[in-house]
Parts: sequence; structure tokens; C-alpha cells
Amino acid sequence: MRSAQAVFVFNLLQDVNILRGLVYLARQETEASLCFLVTKGFVKRDSRVIWQKELAAMVRDTGAEIHLISESADVWTALQGGGGILISASESDLPEHRETSAIMRATPSSFLKVTLQHGLECVGFRQSREHNIRHGRDVGFNADVVCSWLAPHRLSATRASERAKIIVTGPPTLLQRRRTHPDHPPLTQALVCENMHSARLQATGDHKASFMETFFDFCRRQPTGEGVTLRPHPGGQYVLKNNIALPENVALNNLPIYDVNLPGYGYGISAPSTVVFDMVLAGLPVGVWRDPDGIMDIGNYAGLAQISAVDDWLNFAQECRHNHAALVARQNAFLERQGVLMDPNEIYRRFTALLRNALAQFRPPHRFRPQPRLLPFRRRPGAYRLQRHSASCSLPMTRLPPFNSLSSNRCSPGLIRARCSMTSSPKQR
Repeated sequence: MRSAQAVFVFNLLQDVNILRGLVYLARQETEASLCFLVTKGFVKRDSRVIWQKELAAMVRDTGAEIHLISESADVWTALQGGGGILISASESDLPEHRETSAIMRATPSSFLKVTLQHGLECVGFRQSREHNIRHGRDVGFNADVVCSWLAPHRLSATRASERAKIIVTGPPTLLQRRRTHPDHPPLTQALVCENMHSARLQATGDHKASFMETFFDFCRRQPTGEGVTLRPHPGGQYVLKNNIALPENVALNNLPIYDVNLPGYGYGISAPSTVVFDMVLAGLPVGVWRDPDGIMDIGNYAGLAQISAVDDWLNFAQECRHNHAALVARQNAFLERQGVLMDPNEIYRRFTALLRNALAQFRPPHRFRPQPRLLPFRRRPGAYRLQRHSASCSLPMTRLPPFNSLSSNRCSPGLIRARCSMTSSPKQR
């Protein structure tokens, strides 16, 4: 008999960071069979095989089975006859999420389908102005349940028809413990994170060029012997895909975020992105970059240090050295205003309850094995059974006179045969 399944969908590269903690939670707290559905697009995007190695490590640790999904039929092949829960970290009805949406639609109804909020500014949850311009405000989900970081009244971009699906679970990334990675590059004072692929830097103008120019100026003006660490976005990889030459004092840190020693850096700088939230949680002073013309919307990061030109970057670096505690206190106040559920124990409890309740609903289908049995023959009232050669039929009952009174001139041969058929035994017939 097939057991309930906990199925995880990996489509975007950053899905690994979002789902990783839930995978280990499901193995620890449930008896479910684990299954990974990996899209063809995931493999194509992972040209450096960083994230496929992470998936392989999770498979070794949890015993999960893994399926490559090229089309909707592959989903049915992997999941037919099963049931439980299916979780995606990046699902909506937008074209950018079409692969995950197709998986949701092809999933059997015996699975509870769940999608997660994967960032502080996430489409369909809490969007910036640039997201509205690029994607619109009418974003929906194919999932049955939508897990958010915030209470529904704080989700400014969630349409009314989706609000009944929402449950507050908090960020699943807080379920993970940071690891010490042997390939971690040497720590520097400055950690700069780029997300040039984001709609935030493209919808209202080409802000990529402005950010990179400021970054290069900042690196050139560093004191002798002082380096800068650059971390590309796992999904964008802008500087790597475009083979951008970096200054000699720049080191790349392309590790998964759960392997990055964020508290070990002196300060962080980034354009609006969820990595800002990660650095704030780690107690690292953060400067949020905005284009010099002030066009980009950074309203969701109000209360954090705002920087634009290279002089702002240098001044922020000095402030971090001298007023570190004050900056961290300011950031803690920012966290409190967000209303994000951040207690790891409570997040663990809520996701555990979701998994267990969904898995408990699955009842394996019983195989039908028909047993041979004899059905009693019931003669329909008002009919006689006539036998002629090997054929049989039923005719309406006709009142016949007693056999002895039948004369040859009153009965046809067919009527006599019918009478004989009714009075003779089966053996005689």
C-alpha cells in the first residue's frame, strides 16, 4: 500500500534556499515518502551545477526520489495513485511561473497544493511599483493553500479572491541553520549583493548601468589592501553570465545564502531585494541602494539606510565602523514594523501542523478484486421462456386452455412447442 507523499517542486534556482528547510522538517516530523519534481528549466538555468549538487545532497540525506519534469504527462506519471501534499516556492499565474503552474494543474486532486511567499517583495503578496508595472496587480495562484510571512491585511498585492487561501507561516528560510562551508572566500568589510535581473532595476529605466558604475567607483576608492565581496543573485548571475571584468580587489561569493557567513562581514549594500532582509536578520548593517534620480520604489524598506552615489557608499562604510550598534538598533525597529512572523520555533510548529494535517487526509485507494459468484435467475413475472434451437427469448404470457382440451385444429405447431417447453424438465428439453 502506497504511503502519503510530501512533494517539492524545484523550478527557479532560488527555490532550493526556500524549500530546503521544509524538506528536512518533513523527513524529521512525518512518515511521508519524499519526492522532488525538478523542471527541465531548473537544470538549464543551473549551468554551473551548483544547485543540482545541493539537490543531490538532500536526496542523500533524506532518501527522496527525484523526477525530471519535461511536460505535464511526467507529473501524472510520477504522482498517479498517490496523495499527500505538494509544495512550490515560486508559483503564480504569471508567464514567468508557467512551468510550476503546469505542474499544479496536472497534480492529482489527492494532493493538497501549497505555494509559498518566497521574498519580502513577492508578486501576488507585497509588490513594489516596478513589480506592478512589469506584472500588473491581478496575480493569482493555482494552489489550494498560500503560505505568507505576514497577516493578510499587510499583503497589499493579494487580490480578494485569493485571501481565503492564506495561512501565516513565516519565512521557511528561518528553519535552516547556517553552515560553515570549506570553500567560503575570505571575509571582507564590504559585502555587495547584485540582482540586476530584477524587474526593480528595469521597469522604470535601465538602473543596472548606474548600479554597476557606482560599484566600480566604490572598489577603486577602497584603501590599499581592502577588498570587497560581490555576491551575484542565484537566479540572475548577471556579472557571470555577461563575463563582466571585476576589479582585482573584488572576490566573488557564489555560495547558497545558507552557507554565507553574513555576520562575519562588516556591512552590506544591495539594491531592493530579499537579501536585504537576510542581512538585517543576521545583524549586519545594510545600505539599500536607490538610483541617483530617485525613481526606484524602495518604500517597503523605509527605515533602513538609503544610499545612491559613490560618496553615499563611502560615508555609509564609515558610519558602520563608528555607529554599528545604532544602525543595528534602527534595523531591529524596522523588523518590528514589518509584522513578519520571525520566531523559528513557531514557524517550525506551523509548518509541521500543515504537513501532518495534509498527509493525514490521504487514504490509499483499495484495489478492486471481483470475487466470482452465482447470480440467482429470476423469471420476470408475466413472461414465458421459449427455447428454439440454441436461442431463447421472452414473450408476454398468454392464457392457454388445459393441455388435454387442445385439439389439433385449434393449436398451431408453434404453440404446441411452447406448451411442451413449459411442462418438460430441463433434462428433457
